[in-house]
Amino acid sequence: MCSLSVLLPVAATSNPANLTRAYQSVTEQTLSPEEIILVTNQPLTDNIKTAINDLIASDSNSYHEHFPNAHGLGEVLSKGLKRCTEPVVARMDADDISEPDRFAEQLDILSKTEVDIVGSHLAEFRNNPEQPERTRNVPVTHNEISEWMAWRCPMNHPTTMFDREAVLDVGGYRNFPMMEDWDLWARCLAAGLQFQNSDQILVKAQIDDLTDRRGGLNYAQAEFRMAKELQKLEIASRRDTIKHLSLRIPPRLLPPQIRDRIYQLFAR
Repeated sequence: MCSLSVLLPVAATSNPANLTRAYQSVTEQTLSPEEIILVTNQPLTDNIKTAINDLIASDSNSYHEHFPNAHGLGEVLSKGLKRCTEPVVARMDADDISEPDRFAEQLDILSKTEVDIVGSHLAEFRNNPEQPERTRNVPVTHNEISEWMAWRCPMNHPTTMFDREAVLDVGGYRNFPMMEDWDLWARCLAAGLQFQNSDQILVKAQIDDLTDRRGGLNYAQAEFRMAKELQKLEIASRRDTIKHLSLRIPPRLLPPQIRDRIYQLFAR
């Protein structure tokens, strides 16, 4: 079975307690990673800096890489991915909790199939991880994932694990604001990489001010950029693009309260 790097970006606004909880969910896996790479690009508060330093000091296989010249999540993930040394990389965010058998389950899929990228369903909670508000379900098979790719991101980014070299070969992450993951998966699909999602909830994610992050003019513009890219990659037909924009643009421009209600009903 392949060895594993964990790539975990930390924002300046991250909660130190949540970061510690996320980190512990990695170190308490039934299959331990070879290294944990915490990556940052913003000036850090003293509390976050202390939390990172404490975590790094607790494990000789943990590292903090600061990239002050990296702009946005895409660039910091790009630099972090190149820093990873193991053949397989798992993604985590600073407010996530991975189930104890997540890495073992996903590595088993990668090692026994032709799959290059594997994810899972994701549970979202606000206060108590044991009381999720909703589940972000995703398609399971490669064919289903391919169909979704044309109009909706079919992978829950914080749940993904992938072949490092295969992803780097398609260019890895790039600066594509608000759609860094969908952009990457689309290029991977166009290059012939194989996808699968485990039909389980392997990650729980804490949500906060979700509607602010998922709405507004900037997000609507990002949807247009993504639709254009999908057509360029010949993943989306004209009909797919109309479906994509008609279903996803209007909710982005609604008032936050209405947008939140729609998200509650449809979980994206």
